[in-house]
Amino acid sequence: MKTQGQAPLWEALLNYRRQRLNSWHTPGHKDGAYTWPSWRQALGEETLGLDLTEVPGLDNLACPGGAIRAAQEKAAAFYGAARTFFLVNGASSGLMAVILAVCRPGDEVILPRYAHRSVFNGLILSGARPVYMETEWLASPGIPLGVTPAVLARTLKAHPRARLLLLVHPTYEGIVPHSRELIALAHDHGLVVLVDAAHGAHFGLDPMLPPSPLALGGDYVVQSTHKTMGALTQAAMLHLREAGTGDAIAAALNLLQTTSPSYLLLASLDVARLQAEERGRRDWGRTVARALRLREKLAAAGIPCLAPADVTGPAASGLDVTRLLLPAAPFGVSGPEIAAFLRRAGQEIELAGPDYILLIITPGDGGAKINSLLKALLALPRVAGRVPPEANGKAGASPGPWTVPPRQVLTPREAWLAPRREIPLKEGEGRICAELIAPCPPGLALVVPGEVLTEEVIARLVCLRGPEGKVLVVDE
Repeated sequence: MKTQGQAPLWEALLNYRRQRLNSWHTPGHKDGAYTWPSWRQALGEETLGLDLTEVPGLDNLACPGGAIRAAQEKAAAFYGAARTFFLVNGASSGLMAVILAVCRPGDEVILPRYAHRSVFNGLILSGARPVYMETEWLASPGIPLGVTPAVLARTLKAHPRARLLLLVHPTYEGIVPHSRELIALAHDHGLVVLVDAAHGAHFGLDPMLPPSPLALGGDYVVQSTHKTMGALTQAAMLHLREAGTGDAIAAALNLLQTTSPSYLLLASLDVARLQAEERGRRDWGRTVARALRLREKLAAAGIPCLAPADVTGPAASGLDVTRLLLPAAPFGVSGPEIAAFLRRAGQEIELAGPDYILLIITPGDGGAKINSLLKALLALPRVAGRVPPEANGKAGASPGPWTVPPRQVLTPREAWLAPRREIPLKEGEGRICAELIAPCPPGLALVVPGEVLTEEVIARLVCLRGPEGKVLVVDE
């Protein structure tokens, strides 16, 4: 028999549900009694009955002292953190909370240009000023590799008053930078380090996976537990290496997160941690082995897959092998066309870029399911006689999506709060952008508030929004 307290919040929910108390409180569906019949039938009475609120015994996320606190403490112990916060507004809320708690207006934040859109939202809220590091990119497909320690060292020298370093570990495509060296450099210069590990909640559970950035010295690490682990969509965690700033982080989270958190989301974090603790290493060891076998079979069939050797170098230290990036060039079609073919074959992928597709493998993908994916991939038509190009192309320093990055003349917050008006894109050249344009997925910023719209930027936005598209600009 399992001991009590292994998943404190989940057990508290079950214990409360067993009492079958009449509800005279929110939520208004009253254990599912007032819901659309097909919705009730699909979710079931027990699921709806567990959609609870802050009743006695279930604690309060805003100031936890009972079951939620116990669940967060167990998560902290498992992941090696001094303190862990459960997030119900996704990893985005954790990234924004740290920036808001650590930075003040005018403080400099050093970051790569390919940071997630929520990081820029944090800059808008805090008033901090972004300082971008030169990034290494793969030319084909066009994806970010990372930043080198040498680039960070130059940036730190040029910006001695910088307050925070933001790292992405891993990128959307699973690539990790030399985080240990980057974190050590930042600490040597007095910066604190926030790591966006949204796609790496499973890191450290197998030797073939990259290490967790918390183990590498990251001060704040945000993980989207729902992306690769067993939590429900929108559920995430924020880990602190030291507990000293915990109160400031809690205050920022209370400013950003809902006052009506879903207990289903919270409990899913509790049981995802329990599952990782009890069987994560076994499950992910098996998953890594399956992913490697699939990679071998694809290679034997002449279908290249981005491999760790393709990315390892001055800017990147490795790759998550459970993420499969397949270039589209060998098939003679675009990424979206491949995605459409696979969908017709019963396979839904994670992302279709213009010239590649991305797939994610987790312990939820069994052997039969992976074999069905392999069969569909092998059935993809290919251009006869065409020699597949190298998966990685030539790496080099680049500002990313732009030949020359847009010039920043206002902080994101200044531009966001300034008087603004909407104008046609064709009239936007030379104007200061007042909106964040970062299509999801993957959520990378094309234009940040406070940047000048150039001819190149306008051309890209026309492709995105159409020739009659509009843009918000500062009303000068």
